[in-house]
Amino acid sequence: MRVLREGLLLLLLSVSSVSNAATAPPATGLVLWLDAADTSEVTVDAQNRVQRWRDKSGKANDAAVDDAAVASRPVLMASGINGHPVLRFNGASAFLGKTLRTAKGPVTVLIVSRRLPEQAGADPWQRLFSSRPVSTDNDNVLPNFAISLAQPAAYEPTVSVLELNDVPIGPYGLGRNAVGSSENFRGDIAEVLVYDRPFASLAERQSAFQYLAAKWSVAIPKLADTWTRVGPLGTLPTPTNANLPLSDQANTGRWVFDNKLSDDFNGTTLDRARWHVNDASGTDSLGRKPALFTPQNASLGNGNLNIVFRKETLPQKYVQLGYKDYSSAMVRTIERGLYGYYETRAKPMNSAGSSAFWLAWTGMADNATEIDIFEIGGKTKNGAFDRLYNMNAHLWATPQSTEHIANGSTWISPWRLASTFHVYGFDWQPDTLRWYVDGVLVRESKNTHFFFPMQIVFDSEAFWNWFGVVDDADLPSTFRVDYVKVWQRGQ
Repeated sequence: MRVLREGLLLLLLSVSSVSNAATAPPATGLVLWLDAADTSEVTVDAQNRVQRWRDKSGKANDAAVDDAAVASRPVLMASGINGHPVLRFNGASAFLGKTLRTAKGPVTVLIVSRRLPEQAGADPWQRLFSSRPVSTDNDNVLPNFAISLAQPAAYEPTVSVLELNDVPIGPYGLGRNAVGSSENFRGDIAEVLVYDRPFASLAERQSAFQYLAAKWSVAIPKLADTWTRVGPLGTLPTPTNANLPLSDQANTGRWVFDNKLSDDFNGTTLDRARWHVNDASGTDSLGRKPALFTPQNASLGNGNLNIVFRKETLPQKYVQLGYKDYSSAMVRTIERGLYGYYETRAKPMNSAGSSAFWLAWTGMADNATEIDIFEIGGKTKNGAFDRLYNMNAHLWATPQSTEHIANGSTWISPWRLASTFHVYGFDWQPDTLRWYVDGVLVRESKNTHFFFPMQIVFDSEAFWNWFGVVDDADLPSTFRVDYVKVWQRGQ
């Protein structure tokens, strides 16, 4: 099976009907807009076979039919999706377009398509959209990219989404590979939106979905309730007041400092009236095998909380339980917090031992929640995870269900995350969850499950199945936390 390369995000979103949506897509950065519902932009012959599909973005990036025989060209079907026309592709002919951008940068692609039962059964690998600025390289290797379907079966009207950074755009193929006239699509395409930028917020991302959903009767899925930044942070806020969140130096939230949950770690010993350190006894988590949580791996020094991942011989009673050769630490607040802004300045450890800042409450069998502000593998094999800023929110149990629900995504940092200190923030509101790096929003999600107080947690774990087995030459390694500050919104 073909592998979609790192950075290519393909979301297949199911069908339904939605109202109260925008009448046009977001316009800023739109470089290709092909709309089958607007038949004035489609040039056809006497048999409704399409010769050209004109671009409505104003950039004149029209799609022209390729060199296949006239009889195999896509056909404009007046009776399509939700009362609108569509273009029907028969797997033999499709469209080509010119280069939309030669410089590397972000791209966002949304395509509405479907496949009827009588169109099913073709080659399982078919292209909806393909960009191939490097014609001699493998088309699955960036900067070449594509939205591909790996199913020959029929499917209902669907939105396919791709969000990338650091690529040129085009020359492009629509319903085919941009080079070689292969993997032609068999099905109907209704609308294509290509942006030369990422969406700037959750609201903007949702507006594009809402426009397509209302027009073509496709659902706005739960995944549309999350936005993650693609590309660099851009202009950073200037830190002028250390008593306010870095992301809100103007104090629009009218923030009130929470002294009980905050700590500058400037003492000589950890404040045990404020913090609990897992000590491998009682009901404490023992850690993620094979690394055991031990209290000597958590200490204060140089104005930081220092959490160490090390190699050491462990007592036999823990070896019998599966803990062997490695130890780390977990530190968590005794008090719990609810809505507010949680900020830390931290430097992840320079090894494959994880560095994590999270909120959790698992003390009740019917109410277990977790929000991962970050989980970072600072130095991993071939650098695979060194720039990945991993964020997630987990629901483990409710009074109604023990189903595990996770809502996560990853921002790709321009730098190695373990290289130096950065400021990481999280804004927890009753309706919204927002993640920040150096005061800039990197992820935004609707809050659908997280309405219960949680503890603040810093720890390091052995994520062998995620970040890989730690290289002993990198040990001991230290996750350093300069401070944690918490604010609640003022009335």
